[in-house]
Amino acid sequence: MFLALLVGAGGCELEPITSQPPGNPAPGNPPPGNPPPDPVPTAPSAPEQLETHAEPGMVMLSWSPPKSDGGSALTGYRVSAEPPEEAQEIAWDGVMARVTGLRAGASYRFSVTAVNAVGEGPATRSESVTLPDVPAAPPQPSVVRGDGQVRVSWTEPGSDGRSPITGYLVTAHPQGVRVTADASARSAVVGGLLNGESSTFTVRALNAVGEGLDSPASLSVVPATVPSAPASVEATVTIRRASVTWSPPASTGGVLVRTYVVTLEPDGLAREVDADTHGFEYSGLKDGTAYTFTVAARNEVGEGPKLRSASVRTPGVPAQPGAVSVTAGIRSATVTWEAPAHDGGAPLTGYVVDTAPSGTRVTVDASTRTATFPGLSSTQAHTFSVAATNILGSGPATVSAAVRPLPAPAEVTDLQVETSDAGCLTISYALSQPDEVRADVSVEVDTPGSGTFSPATQAGSTTHEGLLARHASPVGVAHQFLWNRAFDVPGAATVRVRLSARVPGTTPGSATLERTLPAPARRCELRLPTSTVHPLSTTARRAVKGDFNGDGKLDLAVASDSSDTVSILLGLGNGSFQPPRQQTLRYNLNRLAAGDLDGDRMEDLLWQDGYGNLWVARSLGFGGFADPVSYRVGYSELGSTADSSIALADFDGNGSLDVATLGGSSPLSLGILANTGDGTLGGFAGKASVASSALLAVADLDEDGRMDLLALGQSWWGSAALLSNGDGTFRARSISAPGAHTLQVDDVDGDGHLDLVLAREGTSNEIQVHLLRGDGQGGFSTAELVDTLVDATSGFLPDVALTSVDMDRDGLKDLVVTLRWKDVLAVLRGRGAGSFEPAVLLPSGRGPFFVTTGDFDGDGGEDVASVQNHSRDVRVWRDAPERLSLPRSPGGALAQGDFNGDGKMDLVSASVTDSVQVHLAGGPEGLRAQTPTPVGSPVFRLVVGHVDEDAALDVVVLRSVSNASTLGLLLGNGDGTLRLAADIPVGAMPSHAALGDVNGDGRTDLVCQVMDEPEPGYHTQEVRLFLGQGDGTFAAPTVVTTSPNPGALALGDFDKDGALDMAVAQDSPGGGLLMLKGRGDGTFLPPVHVSSEAGQSSGHIALADMNGDGYLDVVRSDSIHNTVHVVTSTRSWMLWEGWTSPAGGNCSFVSVQDFDGDGRRDVLCANPGMDSVSLMRGEASRWLAKPQVFGVRGGVAELGVFDVNGDGRLDILAGGYPTAHGTLLLQP
Repeated sequence: MFLALLVGAGGCELEPITSQPPGNPAPGNPPPGNPPPDPVPTAPSAPEQLETHAEPGMVMLSWSPPKSDGGSALTGYRVSAEPPEEAQEIAWDGVMARVTGLRAGASYRFSVTAVNAVGEGPATRSESVTLPDVPAAPPQPSVVRGDGQVRVSWTEPGSDGRSPITGYLVTAHPQGVRVTADASARSAVVGGLLNGESSTFTVRALNAVGEGLDSPASLSVVPATVPSAPASVEATVTIRRASVTWSPPASTGGVLVRTYVVTLEPDGLAREVDADTHGFEYSGLKDGTAYTFTVAARNEVGEGPKLRSASVRTPGVPAQPGAVSVTAGIRSATVTWEAPAHDGGAPLTGYVVDTAPSGTRVTVDASTRTATFPGLSSTQAHTFSVAATNILGSGPATVSAAVRPLPAPAEVTDLQVETSDAGCLTISYALSQPDEVRADVSVEVDTPGSGTFSPATQAGSTTHEGLLARHASPVGVAHQFLWNRAFDVPGAATVRVRLSARVPGTTPGSATLERTLPAPARRCELRLPTSTVHPLSTTARRAVKGDFNGDGKLDLAVASDSSDTVSILLGLGNGSFQPPRQQTLRYNLNRLAAGDLDGDRMEDLLWQDGYGNLWVARSLGFGGFADPVSYRVGYSELGSTADSSIALADFDGNGSLDVATLGGSSPLSLGILANTGDGTLGGFAGKASVASSALLAVADLDEDGRMDLLALGQSWWGSAALLSNGDGTFRARSISAPGAHTLQVDDVDGDGHLDLVLAREGTSNEIQVHLLRGDGQGGFSTAELVDTLVDATSGFLPDVALTSVDMDRDGLKDLVVTLRWKDVLAVLRGRGAGSFEPAVLLPSGRGPFFVTTGDFDGDGGEDVASVQNHSRDVRVWRDAPERLSLPRSPGGALAQGDFNGDGKMDLVSASVTDSVQVHLAGGPEGLRAQTPTPVGSPVFRLVVGHVDEDAALDVVVLRSVSNASTLGLLLGNGDGTLRLAADIPVGAMPSHAALGDVNGDGRTDLVCQVMDEPEPGYHTQEVRLFLGQGDGTFAAPTVVTTSPNPGALALGDFDKDGALDMAVAQDSPGGGLLMLKGRGDGTFLPPVHVSSEAGQSSGHIALADMNGDGYLDVVRSDSIHNTVHVVTSTRSWMLWEGWTSPAGGNCSFVSVQDFDGDGRRDVLCANPGMDSVSLMRGEASRWLAKPQVFGVRGGVAELGVFDVNGDGRLDILAGGYPTAHGTLLLQP
């Protein structure tokens, strides 16, 4: 069949072509006979460049027009296909045609002819064209089963049918489930299948033509999965065995279950059993162990999920007993505990209780939950462990907290009292205690025999022991105490002595002894109602107390202001100290603390150096310290106050002091260095964030028996109370308090709760004292202003220190505050309930910088010790009511004599401006001031003697006026009044004077040391003699000596030849004394220079028989070297010998008296600039005892020493400077 289609040249269909008869022109042709016609048209030539393009179901043809249209315009083209198809259709468009209705995969040839008016031209034929077909069938697919699904995999078919494959169709048989996949896929998952149902799978490839043939069917496959978990699992246990049973799973996964897997946990031990078994037994299990068992079913696919049994525990040892508590007894402990939470699966058979470190074991039955351990050492803490037992053994133990058994009381034995007439008696005794625990001792006396005992006064001694922490042993340790019986029992009496020894935490053991004592022949030491003064060789800043040599007496360690030297003042037990011993440690000692870190009952020293190190120097037992060891604590900003940045307490309950201090590199700037128990400290462990310059203190703030820690910032922030839990941890409680420069924690309002007292430096030299009342729970009330104190103007901020003490023994706490620039302690006497009297000012040397408290005299009461920065000393105020006042006496220049002829010594002073006044004495009322006599100018010195030959004493006045050349004279009226007489011209400025009958004429003469200026700029010093005329006038002077630089002088008959001799202190090169022998006619032999042991510079002279040989000796002070020199005669005028004693101060005035009434001469010194008076008691060996130094008001330069109140005992009046108040010290 041939199909042809005629198309127009322009793409339009043409009319059929017909032919005309010959001779008849075609319509529209010119008729014959016309001009010759054009050439006859012919059919067109064949089209050119025929191209074909096969697509599914059609072929696209394109060609080029023929080269010739035959002379006639083309009317179309004819397209034909071989073979033709019934459904074939041809669509054209110009030189293009589309043939559709063709069969897939069939081959065709196409021809195209051009048509014009003439007809159809020759054809152009194409090559054979084959149309695209569907893809071939893929090879047989492979299958992999899954859970309700199968993965089908295939390879591409051998032919794509000449059209790219566009996808695949996978079909499950017989289910008919079909899944398509894209052309790139080579596998597909067919889901929705039933596990256990067999299936085969075919795959068809797809292209644009359509679906290809199915692949061969796959092998038969059955979808399946692992079994489900067993329906139930149960386990039961016996001793070291366990049985497991289970039920089959609800689903086998589509195939049969082959085995079960049983696993033991936590061991991980697995066992596999066949599918018909539903139980298994494990053996060899551990006692008291919790086990669980898992069971999983396994089929040919794999292992299904596990089902876990409930946890079961094999019978084992019992659990730990519950809380263990320990009650300490005397050398014993009773332990109680709670039953364990479970018995381990077997009935309890009993309990085992062990103690460490002793290793003692106690076993009790199951019904008992208490055990007692006797015979434990009380010197160490014990822990107790309790374990429950059953048939399988002992369970884990519960361990108690460390508990120290209570010590047994100490026993006092062998009490003996010396019965001599000595002023101080030795009391000997022995202490026994089974654990060798030390005991604090008290000694009491009952003088009236009423049964009322009072503390015995402890005398100072370097060979006797004090009362603190005395050794004891099971067999007894002997001790000796020195009792000042002359102070307590001044006359003969029968007394009872009771000595008690108390181990901390026990009732005291005691012994009482009655003895009849003779009257004491001599007081062993003297006490005066003022502070005792202890000079230092360095500028001091701070002191800490402790027993540094183990003698039972409180000592002081004084840190210097700016060096690495510490001064150790070993206590004598009577409120005084041995001379300071200096030891060089290292680094900055400003913040010194003391505590017994190693448990030897002797305090060690601790301090921060300001560079992040804490230093510890262990006590060596004799008042010295080992080389310090450092601990790194990290940098801390130490404030400028004298208060400590170190606090010590047992914070972790191990019985050893731990150290709290500031440091650290983290925000936790307050930390603890825990004590390991032997004095070694651990590392710095931060506990709280506080101000880096906080002040620290320890106290039981919440009243739970544990020491807490208080940190107080120097402003309104950075303060906290850390309440101890007893194990080294704390509970923080914030504190709102004004900033302070020093603090004190004490119950000052008497309500039983510890309060907080603060002292703060304000502006304008003000010091504010605040009280914050404690609530007993670690908190404090709002600050209450107690008082505002004003220090003297200094140009610097006032340095302030604070303490609390019952200074007057009235049972109420007083406050003591340093006023450095006023040179006083301000004492705010307690009135109770936290209120205080206005401040009483106690003179305290020069520059009191620090103050603390301690029982320095062993009487059971707290004393006050202050450190003076400027006068370089330590002062101690013993607790007594009279300590809150220091009686005044007339100030200014002083001298003494009997001015009213009653046989009692009186005082003459220059206490009234430009006047001299007599004060009569000798009665209980004390001094009675007489009418002052004006002298017209300030007074420098007074000399008393008989000038005008009557019985009344007269007074020579040395004026405090530059270039004065006269002496004033006041003649006595014999009734205590004076009258002004004519001045005594001396021709130069006088400094020293003495009265005596030098020429033996019965009239009083005058010797005077003067400084002359014979010509401008040239000064000489000489001693001049003025012979008395007996009427208050004197002859012209004669020069006694000018060599080399005479100073203080005195007249006396040293060789007992009836003529007065003269001793002159030499102040310049060589020092010493000039001894001038008097001829008895008003002249003297050339002076003998005594240089050895006779002083070097300045000072004063007094005469007395110091060695009891009946001859006068010279006592000369050296105010530069702080010494006193006694020079005695060897019965040869040319040979003198002397000895030197420490003066205890810069002695500018000497008084020699039998001050203590023992028949020996004592020496008293006035120490100007140090505000003290020294007493050196005469010894039987002619030597002077070590000085006792007593505090007085400032301005002391001269002394009056006589019986002021008529009680038969000499008293001391200290004065000297015209503007200063004097001090009266009545001898008790």
